[in-house]
Amino acid sequence: MLIADKRDYRKGYTKHYGLYKKLNDVNSDVIGRRLLLAYSVECGLKYFLVDRWHEENPKRILESEDNKKKEILKSHNLEKMLKELGQQGNFKFVQLKTVHRDSASSETYHQLYRYGIRLQEGEQGKEKKLEETLNSIACWIAEGM
Repeated sequence: MLIADKRDYRKGYTKHYGLYKKLNDVNSDVIGRRLLLAYSVECGLKYFLVDRWHEENPKRILESEDNKKKEILKSHNLEKMLKELGQQGNFKFVQLKTVHRDSASSETYHQLYRYGIRLQEGEQGKEKKLEETLNSIACWIAEGM
């Protein structure tokens, strides 16, 4: 596992979200832009977490005895991150069903887009709702940075 610090998380958020907005403006590359959006939100939330924990160097968290913080920081679970930030319930996540009959949650959205996994018939409306939710979180992050 590579170590990212607070500055890296902030840069990851701003770079990924900026490119997401450019692709969204021209309605280009839906899978790629949603992947960028998911990763930008994850980076922004991790930035807020290390800021809240008053930690410039997350390596100390990963080497500490605090398993809760370590687990959250190592995960991709956006709902756990939001809960830790006091935002639980402010953003609604949907469960998406893949053609392989798997459920994609806030912890696995990045895999859905990274691998280009197809969704079951009729899930496209829910997928659009997911993009709107992630974008709302990204806007909330922008306000706090």
